[in-house]
Amino acid sequence: MLLATLVALPGCGTSSLLGPTASSAPTSTKSASVTTTTVPLNNEIAVAFPVVPCDDPANGITTPTFSTGWKPTILLAPIPTSLVSKVAFYSDGVHTILGPKGWTCSVVAPGSALSASQATTTTTNYGAATTTTAPASAAVGQNAAMTTRGAVTLAVYPSTAPVPPTQGPPPPGTDGVFATFSTTSTQAGIELVCPYVTLANWQTRSTQCAKPAGEQTNQVTPDVTTITDPLGVIGGLAGSGGQFAVTGTVIVPQDTNALKYGNQVQVAGESCSLSDASICPTVLTDFEVREFPVAAAPGR
Repeated sequence: MLLATLVALPGCGTSSLLGPTASSAPTSTKSASVTTTTVPLNNEIAVAFPVVPCDDPANGITTPTFSTGWKPTILLAPIPTSLVSKVAFYSDGVHTILGPKGWTCSVVAPGSALSASQATTTTTNYGAATTTTAPASAAVGQNAAMTTRGAVTLAVYPSTAPVPPTQGPPPPGTDGVFATFSTTSTQAGIELVCPYVTLANWQTRSTQCAKPAGEQTNQVTPDVTTITDPLGVIGGLAGSGGQFAVTGTVIVPQDTNALKYGNQVQVAGESCSLSDASICPTVLTDFEVREFPVAAAPGR
């Protein structure tokens, strides 16, 4: 049932993740590293992946922080065959995201906006160290949402990172996948989406709703806006402003009544800030499908 559901869901226009189902019969394939049950999908196979728990360093624990919710240990997903050995799932017990295999996942504590000193960072690309100097600017979008309470952000980053990005927005050029979840009843939720959705009730609640200069957006569906911050551009995406482009997505479900009156809407956004961006289209499309916000039933 899970595989059928995943195959049936559309990819939201940004992905190589989902494709038309081929007509050949399902087959089973076994290898030393993974077990797969496949329905051919344009060079993609459905793979059972282990799920790595996210730490919460602020609370000094290394287990999921939520006592309720589903804590998966294995998830099935259609992944391009070339990426099967490169990705894994990470979960805090409520939200689950895809990221590079063998990395660490942590809950990010709210922190202050980027300062001028944070906007100068050293990145390593293919063994060569380079220093990026980016101008300090007012935080917008996801970077702004990560500066205040009211949002949950998960960061998947290299286990060898000398300074883990677990406090507020990461410096420009930080390697990582950053996923932020909130509602528009909070300031964090407003900051996350207001550069990409025009609604007077939201715009009046923030002074940082203008889309950053140089940032590129594409509204692929009424609910989903994809974002690209080119190299050197500090935009709304966590990690942007470094020596490589950062891509991301913001999801604002079109709840007509809530949007009309400026009421609470569950929202989410993800940044794929990787010097090797080959997995980013798959990471972002899995996020759009798996973590599309669903409002709680009335009275809950």
